[in-house]
Amino acid sequence: MPTIKDIATMAGVSHGTVSNVLNGRGNVSAKKIKLVEDAAQKLGYQLNLQAKILKEGSAKTISVVLPNITSEQYSNLYDGLFSNLNLKGYELALYLTHDAKELELKFIQTIATKRDSAIIVVTCLDSAEDYYQTIKTDKNKIIFVYRKPVDAEQFISLNFEQAGKDIADAIIRNGYHNIGVFTNSDKKSYSNLLKKGLIDQFKQLNYPFNLHKTESLPVESNYSLAFSFFAEQSEKLDAIVTSDIERAHYIRNANYFGSLNPCPPIYTLSNKNLFLEDSFYQYQMNYAMLSISIVDMIEGKSLVPLDNQGFLALPEKSPALDCNQTINFLILPSPSTEAVRKLLPHFKKVSGIDVNLIVKPFDEIYRLVSELEQHKNIDIIRIDMASLPWFARSSFKPLNELNIDLNEMLSHYSTEIIERFSYIHETVYAIPFDPSIQILFYRRDLFNDPLIKRLYFERYRQNLDIPTNFTEFGKVAEFFNQQLNGESPVEFGSCVTLGNTEIVASEFLLRYYAHGGKLIENEHIILNQDIALKTLQEFSQFNQIAKNLDASWWQESVKQFEQGHLAMLIVYMNLFSYISCKNILPLIGYTAVPGNTPLFGGGSLSMSKYSQKNAAVAKFFNWFFSEEISEQIALLGGSTARDNIFQNQQIMNSYPWFNIAHENYPNGIRENHLANGKCIDLRQVENIIGKHIKMWVKQAFSSEQTIELLNEELSQNSELLIH
Repeated sequence: MPTIKDIATMAGVSHGTVSNVLNGRGNVSAKKIKLVEDAAQKLGYQLNLQAKILKEGSAKTISVVLPNITSEQYSNLYDGLFSNLNLKGYELALYLTHDAKELELKFIQTIATKRDSAIIVVTCLDSAEDYYQTIKTDKNKIIFVYRKPVDAEQFISLNFEQAGKDIADAIIRNGYHNIGVFTNSDKKSYSNLLKKGLIDQFKQLNYPFNLHKTESLPVESNYSLAFSFFAEQSEKLDAIVTSDIERAHYIRNANYFGSLNPCPPIYTLSNKNLFLEDSFYQYQMNYAMLSISIVDMIEGKSLVPLDNQGFLALPEKSPALDCNQTINFLILPSPSTEAVRKLLPHFKKVSGIDVNLIVKPFDEIYRLVSELEQHKNIDIIRIDMASLPWFARSSFKPLNELNIDLNEMLSHYSTEIIERFSYIHETVYAIPFDPSIQILFYRRDLFNDPLIKRLYFERYRQNLDIPTNFTEFGKVAEFFNQQLNGESPVEFGSCVTLGNTEIVASEFLLRYYAHGGKLIENEHIILNQDIALKTLQEFSQFNQIAKNLDASWWQESVKQFEQGHLAMLIVYMNLFSYISCKNILPLIGYTAVPGNTPLFGGGSLSMSKYSQKNAAVAKFFNWFFSEEISEQIALLGGSTARDNIFQNQQIMNSYPWFNIAHENYPNGIRENHLANGKCIDLRQVENIIGKHIKMWVKQAFSSEQTIELLNEELSQNSELLIH
């Protein structure tokens, strides 16, 4: 096996240099790093990680001990742990015990040699001392999940006893008395708490019940027991309760093949994901989100209790209206629109109402809404948040005229969202549809690469960090421009889109706001000349090093990033879902935009004041803004800011930047009204700004002339731009 000495000889460097490179230490030049890496690769050298751990005292690794990876709660737990810890640089090692004590004890011996940062365990052992006596680490770093052994110092689970009580309440409402229960018999298992909650609730409410229990030990076949379950019951069961979705499936199969009676309704615990099953009443547990709490425990953060989500409750079928109706829905093309299109058959199924999507580009929607009295066939409009105040009172119907619970509907959005996307002069004219802010996406693998980091340091004598201001952003973009740096692994550091005036305005205003600029001064629309000139100077330098795109929308910039041509991209969060190749997602990082003053984007749903279909639109809103449909929109690639999506691990795994957006909503900006309550035609304002910036890009005018002409046009049209 090759040694460090062999690598040093081949690379022509010292033994110490090789050691520093392989262990990520020391002030080693990019040239020598490359020599060492090439030599190590040619010789087939593999770093002895065990020796490194022993030397350094700990490793950024975590051992996860589970009974299996097929059960829903365990697979979701591991998936959530992997997603969240991998982003923080941890490596996970998985050990499956199959509830065999001898195997788990053997794994403990193996784990003891590794010096992990933490150990996460769903144990089948009776005492935590088996871990504490063998693994010489802080007891707080050994976290027991779901099953609490004796003397465990760190334990976390979900509220299974409450789940039992809630299921009992549902059974009582339906008048069922003969109840079958199919769970695990292990007294340490969460199943025991589920049964306790179920029985305690029946007794507390003095509800008559007969409980028929079939319990399995870990070594027994649940599938076979499901058949025995029916064979042993002398009387027909009204309902069956199972502790997991797997047992529910076994029960249904056993009934189909082994019983003459129809299958009774099955009440089962399930995860937070929305997968429908006939005759299953799914009580949703936060299996996956539990992993976030475990990560917080590892990092010593305070825990936020995870409430059970309760029964999945899709909008039920309601009586059709007196006559067949069609809702005409004006909307722009986007991932959210395609998600809506896929779900419309369900709305037809539960309401009997057709929805006709009228998909038009941004400019066309603005024109149609401007002359809405000529298009009285339109009922619902997806209106951009920048234009909502301008059109609200003249074109839209106050939503308190509809039969919907506005307070409940809006309670699921943050204050910043409903203030920007719903209320105009204390009246609700819209419900948030696809709220968004700008986010900085970047190639995490590039920013973490030791050789790239060293090359950057040698070039700028600064560390390669995620840029927090536009000076740093421009410098990093310059470094990753292959025309300026032949060693860059990507073509460009970033890009700028210049094919549409509104987009150009967005590119400019993001930087303008980052420098402290405002669009409104003393009730007038005007750019601060000094800040605007500084912004143009910075924008000019960036344009010279960034990839210039002559595109009318952001899809092209997202495509460039997806295809690996860019190291960084600033784009609205709701448009990043255009990425179709999920293989790139593990490489992507995401953070607040430089300057931390992102522009708000996205839009809301309003109702045309000319529409006479109040009942039909109310049904659509009640359906569309329900928890379950909001989750489906997100799962299908659309965007939503409803609070329940942040508790859905499948959504957060697929679109982890949703959390960054959620955290940065308070910093969002989009000046579409004055302090005195008057509204601004922000689209026209941004058109004016974008038009002049585009001419400046083409060098038609100097920077000073551009700002002067821009402010002059805003001033001359102030009466048209404010009402």
